[in-house]
Amino acid sequence: MLTGLSFQAPSVEMRKLNNIWFQLTGFTCNLKCRHCYLSCNPTNKTKNFLNMDKIRKTLDEVDKSGLEEIYLTGGEPLLHRDINNIIRHCIKYTDVTIITNGTLINDKKARFLRQIEIDNDYEIIFRISLDHYEERKNDEIRGKGSYKKILGGIKSLVNNGFNPIITAVNLWEEDEATFKNGYFKLLSEFNFEPSEINLKIIPPVKAGEYKKNYSGYGENDFVTAENIKNCAPENFDCFNTRLIAEDGVYVCPALVNDPRGKIGETLSDSPNKFFLELNTCFSCRGVNKKLFNNDWHLSK
Repeated sequence: MLTGLSFQAPSVEMRKLNNIWFQLTGFTCNLKCRHCYLSCNPTNKTKNFLNMDKIRKTLDEVDKSGLEEIYLTGGEPLLHRDINNIIRHCIKYTDVTIITNGTLINDKKARFLRQIEIDNDYEIIFRISLDHYEERKNDEIRGKGSYKKILGGIKSLVNNGFNPIITAVNLWEEDEATFKNGYFKLLSEFNFEPSEINLKIIPPVKAGEYKKNYSGYGENDFVTAENIKNCAPENFDCFNTRLIAEDGVYVCPALVNDPRGKIGETLSDSPNKFFLELNTCFSCRGVNKKLFNNDWHLSK
């Protein structure tokens, strides 16, 4: 049942499902980051791992004509014991983006995944989380030693022909041009020429660990009919995206830890309309661009 607030909140209606996210490992991750909006860590077993049967059944019921990208996320998706077969299955349908911290990638893993890509018609895209181009600042957030491991993963990917995207949360509120230039300088040392598409800067989602360690949303941080006027509906991820977790369908990756974000058990019984009543939706409204999906228009 919709609440009174839901009727007042603006809504976004999904016209076509273009992007499917699979939360492979629940909230289990090999890192414990201070800003993680899902509170992922090595001991968080709140959700079970997603099994291959559910992935197959989901893709069987999807309209393949509109499917543009499949995202594999977690936690840390590379912890899934069946990750190689999952990638092999998903890449039959469309491009696959893996959202990872990169610490589990070495030359052998990158070479193996590159061969999977070569054997298929679609691409494997890596989105690597690195929260600062300086080691000290990144490790303040992601843990001591994570910077070197992440850079090792990036090097392995580049050496094997991949063109990774770096995702960063500008926790220090640095000037955006300075922030970008720091990353471009770092990435230019990896034997490829980074462009705008190789860097995705996102604002913090003020939930989970971020809320504990920094601050949460303010009482007025809601999407309203007034403050959404200059935002295009297609700039919200929920306009053409759904996430599949082991316990059902969620409207977007940011809401998989919130029961109000769950909209059904399967795609076929999930509504297309979603009311932007949650604080988290305010983050998407603030940037007026897709917070989670790749910004492919930057490459044009």
